[in-house]
Amino acid sequence: MVVMLRGISKRALTIVFGLCVFCALFMLTPYKNKGLNHDPKSWRDSKISTTKQERNLEHQALYKQQAIKDTEERLELSSVLDNNRILLENPALNGKKRVIHTKTRANAAKAMMKQENAKKPMKTEETDDTQQEHDDNDPVDETQAALPTKFDLSTFPSASQMILENTIGAEELKQYISQKSHQAARNVAVGYILRQANTACRNNTIYSVVIKPKSKVAPSGDIHDYTSLARYFYRNPDTPNGLPYVRHDGKPNPEMDTVWDYRLLRKMFRDCYYMGQAYFWTGDERYAEKTVHRVKQWFLDPETRMNPNVKYGSWIFGESLGRAQGVLDMFKVYGVFEALKAIKDSKAMQAEPNLISELQTWFRDYMVWLDSSEEAHHEMKARNNHGTYFTVQYLSILEFLGSNAEAKALAEEAKIVRVGPQIRKDGAQPYETERPISYYYSTFNLQGLILLAMQAASHDVDLWHYSGLADAEAIQKKSKKEAKFDIGGTIEDAIRYVADYGVRDPSEWPYPDSGARPLIEVLKMARIASLVYGRDRWQKSIEDLTATINEGASREDKSGDEDSEDGDGGDGGAADEDSNVFICELGILSHGRLWHCFK
Repeated sequence: MVVMLRGISKRALTIVFGLCVFCALFMLTPYKNKGLNHDPKSWRDSKISTTKQERNLEHQALYKQQAIKDTEERLELSSVLDNNRILLENPALNGKKRVIHTKTRANAAKAMMKQENAKKPMKTEETDDTQQEHDDNDPVDETQAALPTKFDLSTFPSASQMILENTIGAEELKQYISQKSHQAARNVAVGYILRQANTACRNNTIYSVVIKPKSKVAPSGDIHDYTSLARYFYRNPDTPNGLPYVRHDGKPNPEMDTVWDYRLLRKMFRDCYYMGQAYFWTGDERYAEKTVHRVKQWFLDPETRMNPNVKYGSWIFGESLGRAQGVLDMFKVYGVFEALKAIKDSKAMQAEPNLISELQTWFRDYMVWLDSSEEAHHEMKARNNHGTYFTVQYLSILEFLGSNAEAKALAEEAKIVRVGPQIRKDGAQPYETERPISYYYSTFNLQGLILLAMQAASHDVDLWHYSGLADAEAIQKKSKKEAKFDIGGTIEDAIRYVADYGVRDPSEWPYPDSGARPLIEVLKMARIASLVYGRDRWQKSIEDLTATINEGASREDKSGDEDSEDGDGGDGGAADEDSNVFICELGILSHGRLWHCFK
């Protein structure tokens, strides 16, 4: 028995000793040779991570396949509508055959995939694909080559001159235009407008919500329902079907480009605005004709019209309805209203005597939806840029419907609801500075407040000089959050705040910020401020911003980089400043009665 125990003990000791040696060697082996990432616990983490990566790759592959399929289907839909003569012939062609360049389906699909794979600018609420003059895939009417290209005083319509004098004042207008710098600015501005308008006038792309693949039709199943995708929501890498989507604030999902309703809506707004302006400055009927065509195509024609709601705006796949943020998609509709005002005496409008009344019916129905929709109500209650642009949109529709008393009441309410709560004494905008791209959103919201101030001015309501101090108690009672704000700033304070930080090193901005700084937009606002508050108070800021922008452009030229790190292409030089500034200044001088600054 003793011998047996001793034998077993020796074997046991041998086994234990062997295990110890093995463990020692294992522990001394580098982790990278054992397939571990960081520590023994990472075996499971590594497996999960690999699964997420695989799913992300699968989602990307499916997205690309669907993108090609969607493009082919969209082209097919466009072709059918065109063959059915939904796209009206341009009356200026006098029976001549339209000359249209159309890409083949295969080329269009490849072009789209190339665009998807290319480096794109960061998109935010305000960023708009339509800033490019036209897409390579847009059908182009080459017979419109003889459109005006520059301002000609000898052919400037007398009716337009009279409108300028009546809204601004003959003497004030004469004094303003007498300055050579303003004459030069007018020529540049009108030239810019005509370039945009000519591209829009020649473009025969169908703008409609029905140009939509089946996979992107709203949950209602009605192809006439407007649809856009939530900007900051991505497929879920933890689930096979990507649902539910997850939010990444400040990081736009390129998948939103697969639904074209938003893109076409904004192109329609922009095209109408510039063609209306082009008619105002030239009197060329072709701009008015195409504007009427676009308005009818989007809102009124039975086969292409949009239903009067945006209940599937900012939609997240897997959800039954859109989100409140989708209401923001419509805020630039005032560009259409201003275009219609500019062409009201044209032959094209005389040929459509029921156009305005029919369009007003559409917008009355839309207002019914706004007033009854939970999503729209939520947007109205928003205290940040969403609330600002809701009021801009609502006020512009009231004006179009002729509800001036309601419009004035809303403008008055904007003091305590929009301006007061959103601007601190130092000019910071606390609801925007909490965002990941806070400088951009501070600028974006401020542009909305400026639009609102122009609208209010046309109803004799002064938002430009309003300070929340007058209603501090009432404002702070509305929200525990606002009770902590040091409110009391004006719109001028807010412009000064972003302008002053715009000429300083970006690292000095006291809030989180991972986005680009739209300094050209800030420069435009500084120029507006100089008209409203006095040039002597703003001249130095304008000079400093101009120098900063030019210095930035010079550095980019020397570096040879075409794009900045986040793909926004930089600010460009002050010479590239959008020529709408002159047009905007005329709107300011008219106290908003002529038109507003188109954003």
